[in-house]
Amino acid sequence: MTNPMLEQALAARLNGDDQTAIRLSRDILSENPGDAEAASLLGVSLAETGDLAAARPLVIRALESAPHYWRFLLNYSVLLEREGDLPSAREQAETAATAAPDRFECWGRLGDLAGKMEDYTAAADALEKALSIQPHPVLSLRLAGAAYESGQYDRALAALDVFEQAAPGHPQALMLRTHIARQKNDWQALAVSAEAALSAAPNEEAPRVALAYAHAQNGHYKKAVEVYRPLAEKTPPKADHLATLGKYLIWSRKLEEAADYYKKALELNPGHSAAAGGLARYLNFLGDFDNAAVYARKAVASDPNNAEAFAELTLAAGSKLTDAEIGQLKRIGEDTRQGPKHRAMAYYAAGDALHQKKERQGAFEAWAAANKLKHDIGEIDKAARYDPARQEAYVDNIIRFFPRDIAPPTTSPREPVPIFIVGMPRSGTTLLDSAISAHPKTASGGELPYMPFALDEFFAWTRQSGWNGGPIPNDLLTAFREGYLKELRDYDVAQAPFITDKQPTNFLSVGLIRQVFPEARIIHIRRNPVEVGFSIYRRNFTSGWQFSNALDEIGHYYAQYARLTEHWRGTLGDSFTFVQYEDLVRNFDKEIRRLVAFCGLEWDQACLEYYKQDRTVITFSAAQVRKPPSPEHLNSTSPYDAYLEPLRAALTKQGVDLETGALQKGKG
Repeated sequence: MTNPMLEQALAARLNGDDQTAIRLSRDILSENPGDAEAASLLGVSLAETGDLAAARPLVIRALESAPHYWRFLLNYSVLLEREGDLPSAREQAETAATAAPDRFECWGRLGDLAGKMEDYTAAADALEKALSIQPHPVLSLRLAGAAYESGQYDRALAALDVFEQAAPGHPQALMLRTHIARQKNDWQALAVSAEAALSAAPNEEAPRVALAYAHAQNGHYKKAVEVYRPLAEKTPPKADHLATLGKYLIWSRKLEEAADYYKKALELNPGHSAAAGGLARYLNFLGDFDNAAVYARKAVASDPNNAEAFAELTLAAGSKLTDAEIGQLKRIGEDTRQGPKHRAMAYYAAGDALHQKKERQGAFEAWAAANKLKHDIGEIDKAARYDPARQEAYVDNIIRFFPRDIAPPTTSPREPVPIFIVGMPRSGTTLLDSAISAHPKTASGGELPYMPFALDEFFAWTRQSGWNGGPIPNDLLTAFREGYLKELRDYDVAQAPFITDKQPTNFLSVGLIRQVFPEARIIHIRRNPVEVGFSIYRRNFTSGWQFSNALDEIGHYYAQYARLTEHWRGTLGDSFTFVQYEDLVRNFDKEIRRLVAFCGLEWDQACLEYYKQDRTVITFSAAQVRKPPSPEHLNSTSPYDAYLEPLRAALTKQGVDLETGALQKGKG
């Protein structure tokens, strides 16, 4: 091509200036009516402006003169796309790429068309081929989008890295990073990318939504509320925003305020399913199960696929779920169009409802389906996968840094004095917390997340500083102490001389707890490991509990817990005591009196009658702790005995006593 005017026309077309391309092409054709290049260019430019009738004969005439010329094939592809025939347009682009495999325009066009047809893997392959011929930032961004849509998240991130070298801080790229991080369950990366996206586009809703979600997934619920609140307070208000803020407030334990936002959402939209389901959760926490069931049923009436509301209904109504409701839960679980976490939630609820009806086989099959869905996520996403070797190494590291001869610092006791109740999830920590915090000098902190966070921070500090044992610097311990006390204030924990903290994973943090709070009392509660393991298997734990979706992995994790708590038993002296759950339930009066005295409290009858307290319970045990302790459910696994062999085998292999949960001598 040597015609300067034609070069100008092509340049105008590439820059999106179709009118200039049309004018120049017509000038060329007025002098040389047989110029096929000008005819094809005029035709495609007319097609872009919508004049398809005039465009077609020009494009076809040029193509007939040179049927294998890549530019004519691409122009015909554009015409066909404008006419609404995407498959034929893609076919012409494929022919062009075959005719001129060294032209990046052919592969770029093919990639765009494959993407429009939602064939994202083919789109990514074609765009990558185009980039290998001629790097181009825009194509890199398109490649990232296609790779994301096809689930190739690492490939998408690599393409974004290339794009952002040329266009750092681009809002679209930053938002794509948030989508990828969310799909990978990488909440730290989500927080970073969402914060950057919000800085780049502070008035956009999407990055604010993503950042609030990231904070919530990282356990920073107060930050989630702060970030999301401006959306809920917009005028005019939107029910979706009000209900979402209500959810974050629930998670940050601002229950009354959460309920207010749910009610405001329902005032705007009486059929808002998420708001009605949120109120059901709030009422379940309060123990108002009848009204919780009413709101849960309102939620599922508005949205029959609202698995969260069904879960609240199962907690509130138990065996009162109808066959139709259980059938709908199964349909949600079987619906492959739903996400795996959503489907799993439905299966867990179906299992609980069938369990209440004593339909054992159906119940276990539903729980197994739920856990398989969540376990399969771990097979794809390494962050959600339980790694036995990594857990063993982690416990080894804790024991190494907190040996039996490490002494706590000498400090004067200060209020509030924490009472840490540690044990496996589902081991009775909520029962014990309810009884001790019923004492008038004690307030319940519930499951406070701070000490697990502090342990992570401690290990990060050891890596950075090279510390390898010995006294921990006082300034670090003071920072942890102040951080913990700040969390009590942030969570509105009532002021009292003693505070209970029943975060189950605090069994990992006991050594650090002893250094940060030398005056603290630590109660270890242990339960029959098969009962604990089966109860964990039946519950929809968050993704942070990677071990909870396979019976053998639960058994392995339990063994590591038993190994570590045996270490603490010989390490902490008088600040640490133990109670077996089965003994507590059978001899509640005797055992609770002993434990109250261990905490340094005088006896109070309210500790025996904890179930009469008007209190909020934000755990799976919200219903059980509103009743007196009973040995009735000590052997809840017996109807499911045939299904639990993988759990028993894993426990036995690791040397765990199947009755008490103790680590047998010579093991670990």
